[in-house]
Amino acid sequence: MQFKYPFKVIFNDKIPMLDVRITNKENGKSTSYRAMLDSGSFANIFHSDIAGVLGIDLSKIKETQPFGGVKKSKQMKGKPYIVELMVMQKGNSYKFDSYVIFSDEISNTGHPLLGRIGFFDQFDEVCFNYKNDKFYLQK
Repeated sequence: MQFKYPFKVIFNDKIPMLDVRITNKENGKSTSYRAMLDSGSFANIFHSDIAGVLGIDLSKIKETQPFGGVKKSKQMKGKPYIVELMVMQKGNSYKFDSYVIFSDEISNTGHPLLGRIGFFDQFDEVCFNYKNDKFYLQK
């Protein structure tokens, strides 16, 4: 199964973004967000507000080890949780359990990041084809 998406052009830059459905399997609450694929992110990182929408009580979850950001001196903190993610396109969908770090230290006005652990590792191939203005996920 293959999912193909066009890059979103933002300020003359091609950004790999797609809509994902996020579900808390413990209570069935779900929501959709536009997220950015980030091959430099070791894991999926979502703002803590999304955990609130899903009814996840982060006060009961132990913080992760600090993880890096863009600045070497800035270590971010977050709380890990397993959610169900679903990608969809033209009647096809693929659901999988996914490791997410919820953090207050990323922008709540930006996009969730889909990283190597919890997203890229769920597909056989993730390809960025800049020449043809598309990226695809192969399962």
